[in-house]
Amino acid sequence: MYFADKTKHNWFVVALILSNILIYVTMLGFNILSSFPINSTTKIFPTDVGGISNDYFIEVTPASWVFSTVWTIIFIWNGLWLIYAFVNIFRRLKDNTLFYRKFDFLNFGVFIAFIVNNLSIIAWLFLWSNKFAGWALFVIVLCVIPLNVALFIFYRKFDECKEELRERRLIVDLVIIRILPQNGLATFATWLTLATNLNFATFLAYEAGAEQDVASTLILFIILTIAVVYFVIENFVWQRYLLYNFSPWFVINFALLGSVIKNYNASNPSRNNIITIILLIITFFLAIGKIVMFILYKTACKKYANRKTFHRHQSVDISKEES
Repeated sequence: MYFADKTKHNWFVVALILSNILIYVTMLGFNILSSFPINSTTKIFPTDVGGISNDYFIEVTPASWVFSTVWTIIFIWNGLWLIYAFVNIFRRLKDNTLFYRKFDFLNFGVFIAFIVNNLSIIAWLFLWSNKFAGWALFVIVLCVIPLNVALFIFYRKFDECKEELRERRLIVDLVIIRILPQNGLATFATWLTLATNLNFATFLAYEAGAEQDVASTLILFIILTIAVVYFVIENFVWQRYLLYNFSPWFVINFALLGSVIKNYNASNPSRNNIITIILLIITFFLAIGKIVMFILYKTACKKYANRKTFHRHQSVDISKEES
């Protein structure tokens, strides 16, 4: 069959990669337009995204420089793995097999999910700038779900091919994959998860009639729950897939630090001020715990590998003596 021949292009995947790049650039363009102040933007967005956040005060919202810094990192980081995917279209292995056909860690499902995410972000920008907080909440959830689907597919596919990448001494690719798509998508998913919680608090406070401080407290506990559950899953359930995921901890700690710097009132700290600091301390130690678990796991694996090699050599020596 045609698709079984990995020396030939899969034009469906090639089309998805090119479509991803085009839609990603379009999404970047809309994000840039939506970030301009109202006096300098076109009429595409009635209000800039930052202005909406000022109109809808939420006590735990991070400082504006956190948003600009994280979004810049996300856009560059994810743009780089798309460039990597594009370059891989033209790469061939020594047996003339196409690299992206042999190693499909960036499976067609990853690209489809990422396209859905990008289109959902564009839709969210229009809804948020028009102050439809309820519909914006619904759509931002649609932004998060496809990213997690993309990550799930990526983890499984990468796990299937990483040993062969190592055997073929494609170590540079192993490093690039772990840095760019793995941690790039994880950064994006983490930030959108936090943004979804802020959008949820906005909906509760300004459309559902809840008190702003109660809505803020609620999402802090939701974020705490997510962080603890993720730590357990990352280190004890899906460790083989998530071992090299470090960026989510940077994102959550950076966002909480930005919230403390912007909102903390030293003379009369509010309930949410105190909870945010406690949450920041907890997530900081969870991040340290992640690093410790990584070191312990790598040390244990190295000892096991050395022990296995020793026993294999010992068995060879015994068999030689018997012969």
